[in-house]
Amino acid sequence: MPVIHCAVRPLLALCALSGVIFVTRCASAAGVPPTEATAEQKQAAIDHFRTGKEAIESKTWDRAVSEFRASLALVESPNARLELARALRDSDDLGDAWDEYGRAIESATKLLAREARYARTAEAATAERHELEMKLAFVAVTLAGAPEGATLKVGGRVVAFDQRTRVAAPAGVVDVLLADSAGRELARQTVNALVGQTAQVALDANQVTAQSVAASRGRQPIDASEDERPNGGDQTLLKNDFAVSSRTKLLPLAYIAAGIGVAGLATFGTFGVMSNSTYGDLKSACPSSTGGCPPGKQGEISTGRTEQTVANVGLVVGLLGAAVSVTLFVLTVPSKSSAVSAALCFGPEYLGLNGTL
Repeated sequence: MPVIHCAVRPLLALCALSGVIFVTRCASAAGVPPTEATAEQKQAAIDHFRTGKEAIESKTWDRAVSEFRASLALVESPNARLELARALRDSDDLGDAWDEYGRAIESATKLLAREARYARTAEAATAERHELEMKLAFVAVTLAGAPEGATLKVGGRVVAFDQRTRVAAPAGVVDVLLADSAGRELARQTVNALVGQTAQVALDANQVTAQSVAASRGRQPIDASEDERPNGGDQTLLKNDFAVSSRTKLLPLAYIAAGIGVAGLATFGTFGVMSNSTYGDLKSACPSSTGGCPPGKQGEISTGRTEQTVANVGLVVGLLGAAVSVTLFVLTVPSKSSAVSAALCFGPEYLGLNGTL
């Protein structure tokens, strides 16, 4: 008998180590109930439980979670469930913590008839779970046509499910995805979950909706008549987006060109008036009968020529700016059927715009 007893302990230790490595987040990894556990199982579970409590005191949350899961893989103790929920809560894994609080309540309630001491465990788990609910949003998922082996993810977290599942989730945009056993997407929906409220989601694996397809593409669904045409919907959408973007980019340039044109014409007007005034003064001071202007008027002659040159340059800049501005404004006008064609034409005696709409 002692030989058998000594052989059992290494086997239990190996099982516990396997539980640490392979145990999953689901309740299916639970061990036997405390009322059915052997002395060896209880002792190994207690060892992991104590190590987990030490990890909580040192705030080593990952280790605490691993130790409590290892303990539960041996013995399904409501107290271990409660401590696991607390470790997950304190490590900000609130969704899993809410789930574990629920399992602790369920486990303790089942044992109340034989173990009255678990009443305090159920009360503590219920109170702490209620406090946690004040920080969470919820998603109620209704499933239809989910095949065997399907996976449900809510906010990136794999959750257990039945035909209707209420899942805790962080507040904000939550992506709900149903995939088959091979990881292929069956249905998807994105909702905005608010703290203290429950968002409703209905997923049907037999009918992939237009919204689900659009969400997987990363955009909103477009009109069905466009989407159903072969190579029509997406190509038309891209062409329209490109055309609108191009017109939007040209509009600021049209305003800039218009401003340059106005400035050029204003320069022409100002210096033209100044040049005419200077020319009038010189004409009075330099009559043709004398054969020329006095030497003291050379500065005014030079000033008049400069003013005339600046006026001419202003006229050219003003006309070019106006022509370019009109061209760009025409190009920003959307066309329903024919393309817009416009060109700036200039010559020795002509400056203008030719085009079609």
